[in-house]
Amino acid sequence: MYKIYSSQEIKENIQEYKKLDPDFILKEHGFYFIVLKNKLPIGYAFVRRENREYMLEQIYIQEEKRFKSYGTKLVSFIINYGMKNNIEYISAPESDQGEKFLRKAGFKMKAGEFVLSDIQKRKKRQKENKRTVLYSIFWNIILAAVKISGGIIGKSRALLTDGFNSLSDVATSTGLLIGIHFSNMPEDEDHPYGHEKIESIIGIGLGIFMILTAFELGKGSVEILYHGKDKSVPEIITIFLAAFSSVVKFFMYRQKMRVGIKTQNTALIADARDSRNDVFSSLGVIIGIILSIYFSPVFDVIVSLFVALLIFKEGVSVIMETSDAILDRQDLEFIGEIKQYIYENTDIKNVHDIRMRKSGDKIFLTFHVRVPKEMTVQEAHKIVDNLEDSIMTDYPSVKDVIIHLDSLIDSL
Repeated sequence: MYKIYSSQEIKENIQEYKKLDPDFILKEHGFYFIVLKNKLPIGYAFVRRENREYMLEQIYIQEEKRFKSYGTKLVSFIINYGMKNNIEYISAPESDQGEKFLRKAGFKMKAGEFVLSDIQKRKKRQKENKRTVLYSIFWNIILAAVKISGGIIGKSRALLTDGFNSLSDVATSTGLLIGIHFSNMPEDEDHPYGHEKIESIIGIGLGIFMILTAFELGKGSVEILYHGKDKSVPEIITIFLAAFSSVVKFFMYRQKMRVGIKTQNTALIADARDSRNDVFSSLGVIIGIILSIYFSPVFDVIVSLFVALLIFKEGVSVIMETSDAILDRQDLEFIGEIKQYIYENTDIKNVHDIRMRKSGDKIFLTFHVRVPKEMTVQEAHKIVDNLEDSIMTDYPSVKDVIIHLDSLIDSL
């Protein structure tokens, strides 16, 4: 349990905090973030606010609780509270106890202090993704209503099929919206890598839903062709409705792809590709309707089958691509770039076993480096710390780096 107290509230129960920390000194002109266990304080952090900056002046966790992630979770609580209160920047002085907690939360060492400067960037990513998906849901509802009613009244199975495709897009976008919400939940003890992979899981769900939709739509078209049922000639108005759908879907594709690439949201990129696919399906519907009017009604049914196959293909493609993130597929180009960066900027001569794990838009790196066997632990630790901070500074997408030290073999 986490709570926020003023200095006055702490003063009223100061003996509890002196018992927790014998060196506790009450500070004014700020507020305390407290972590409680069984209603008793087991840790605290003192923060001052100046404009849009938090100055985290002190953090303390009860000694026997320091290896149970309470410090890291307390810092995450401060970050999330600051995010809600429009804080842009958090700084903290260098300290032996707080260093571990701050590094895990993404703080970087700059000019002798730890800083975290992307507070609102996390919130902006979530807002921009949500706004884009809501925009998609709104237009897909309109398109589904227009095309389904237009397909029935205008006697076009191709337009009707395309309308049900838009209706399925409403469901998938709703699932995407849920995924964006949960993927932006902060790290916790059970999920130290965060929740961003929910985006990939949602992306796979979108792909499965697209395949099922394609199967149902395609089955209806095949039955009409196989049984030779009566085929009606579509009305001219259906051409304009399909053209309207194509234009709207094109702008939806542009917007979703732009935001998906910008925020590195794999599920939104998958949804953008589905919208691009819908552009071609609507253009195919136009061609099918024209051929049905001037040549034979069978073309309308053939195009509806083509649309179903297109949806199926895209569903399979989405599943394959979003699975890469869950299966931790290695980006060999990025790994090579990291290795080159280490060789160019340090005296380390051997880097090996580089592994990366991607969660949403964040990358977690682990690798081994060899240092001279005569080097002290303190010297090696300093090299590793500087390297970790440097990589995370020059590669903002890298959220965490773990480096394993090996001794340099004489023959190397």
